[in-house]
Amino acid sequence: MKGIQADGIRLLSVLSIIVVASCADERDRALVHADGEIFESVARAQLADSSDTVSAIVSPLRIDARPAGDNTDLASTPDHPRRLEVGDEIDSISSGSTETIVWQRKDILKSLGIEEGGPFNYPECGGARTRRSRDTTLVLPAPKCPPEVTRYITVGLPYRGASPILDKVRPPELPAPDSSAELWTVLITESSVGPGGQQWRQYASLFKRDPQSGRLEMVERFLLSWAE
Repeated sequence: MKGIQADGIRLLSVLSIIVVASCADERDRALVHADGEIFESVARAQLADSSDTVSAIVSPLRIDARPAGDNTDLASTPDHPRRLEVGDEIDSISSGSTETIVWQRKDILKSLGIEEGGPFNYPECGGARTRRSRDTTLVLPAPKCPPEVTRYITVGLPYRGASPILDKVRPPELPAPDSSAELWTVLITESSVGPGGQQWRQYASLFKRDPQSGRLEMVERFLLSWAE
C-alpha cells in the first residue's frame, strides 16, 4: 500500500512539473512574441520620416539587440542615474528564450537597415551641460568627443501589464489605461554623443493590443530620468 501511495505521489509530482513547465513555456512564448512587436515598433519610430527634407543629415543610429538590464555593459556611458525597474517582480524567462529574443531583434534590425551593436564609449566626453565651470566667465576646453552625433538605443524586456511606475509619472488629468486589455510596459533608453557632449534619457512606454489591427501599439510614453 505504501508503495502504491509513493508511486501516486511521484506521478503527481511529475504531472505538476509538466504543468508548470507548460505554463512557463506559454509565458515565454507570449513574452517573445510581444517583444518582437514592441522592439520593431520602437526601432521603426527611430527611423527618419521619408518625407522629412532633412533626412539626409539624421544622426547615425545604433540599437542594441540585447535586452537592457541583462548586462552591465549596456549602461557603460558615464554619469547615468540609477537604472529604474518597471516592477518589483518580472516574469522569469529561460536562457533559451532570451537567446531567441536577441536573435529575433537582430533579424528585425537587419530588415530595417539599422546598425546593431553595443554602447559607444567616450569616458573623457562629459555631459552636454559640463562645458562651463563654476566661474561662469570661464568656458572649459572642448571635451574629447566625436566630431558627429551618434545615437544609441536600448530596449528592456516587456513587463506584462501596466507598470506601477506609470501611476507615478502620469499626469492626474489623464485616465488610467484599460486594465482589461492586453498591456505591456517597456523601458527604453536613448543616448547620444557628439561634439557638444553626451545626453541620456530613459522612458517608460505602455503598449496596448489594438482590437481592430491586432497589433501592440504605444499608448503612453513618459520621461523617467535623464542626464546631460
